[in-house]
Amino acid sequence: MSDIEAREAQFAFVNLESLWVDVRNRNPRLMRALEEAENRLIAAFMDEWHERGGQPLMMAKAYAAYRKALLHHGNQS
Repeated sequence: MSDIEAREAQFAFVNLESLWVDVRNRNPRLMRALEEAENRLIAAFMDEWHERGGQPLMMAKAYAAYRKALLHHGNQS
């Protein structure tokens, strides 16, 4: 995945997550879109780590920290 695609995946995930936080927006279509966006983000993140020889447990921990930071900083803008 290119840098542009990775940034697009981040942007889509943060935007959909911010919509999901508002209870009034919650519906099955948004839930599926959010799930697809996060799966795309996970794939990009894990592929990069896997190519660098990362351990699965460490990759999962790193993704959890990355996701938390992404949402934190995405919600501040």
